[in-house]
Amino acid sequence: MTAGLFVAPSPSISQPDCGWREQRPYGGYCRGPRWGWYGAKNPVKTVEDARSLLKRYFEDQEVVIGKITEKEWYFEADIKDKKDTLVDRVIVDKRTGRIRSIF
Repeated sequence: MTAGLFVAPSPSISQPDCGWREQRPYGGYCRGPRWGWYGAKNPVKTVEDARSLLKRYFEDQEVVIGKITEKEWYFEADIKDKKDTLVDRVIVDKRTGRIRSIF
């Protein structure tokens, strides 16, 4: 048996342009000025940054971003429907910008 050469594909070739929407709730990110490969770190420093990120993430859904509370390592946000009913609670990691449901 001979040893073969393994070449990993370049992230820019194998990563779809905006495939993260289909992978909710733990999807990756779109390529662009603020994005990179799946799991790219994009720190979130303020409540306003977290709200902006969540608005983009949920832009194609009929939800409202409610109260956002800052914690030591993350932001916690209420996601509500148009009737003001809580439908999800998510966290946004301050160090990575990753969004995850905790409801």
